[in-house]
Amino acid sequence: MNVHIFAAAGIAATLSSCATTESLSRMNSYKFPVHQVKMADDTYRVYEHKSDNSLMVAPSLGTSMAIGAAQGATLGLADTMTPEKKLEAAAQQHLANTGRADCKITKGYLLQKPLYEFGFECPSVAPKV
Repeated sequence: MNVHIFAAAGIAATLSSCATTESLSRMNSYKFPVHQVKMADDTYRVYEHKSDNSLMVAPSLGTSMAIGAAQGATLGLADTMTPEKKLEAAAQQHLANTGRADCKITKGYLLQKPLYEFGFECPSVAPKV
């Protein structure tokens, strides 16, 4: 077996799982504490952004570690990610849990496995005259 091919595959898997500088910067812009959102399949971790209408959502620590272990064991070939729709549902539930049920998720994207970011909009309240 060619060791160089094996090493290149390992390096490629490692690089593909690393966050970009932009993603790391964005992840660091979220504040603590983490909010636990219990759903039927898992308890998700939700973080609120410090200054804009966005949420960072991740599966429970146990699920996240299982995803990481499966990715590492298969050199990144196993797709063990929690589906984005489950993470989005947890984000929407967090909004409802915090008195913002009228707010809606507008977009979502992967920051770094298994962290997703979701933007949301809330209806504006018309000023009383």
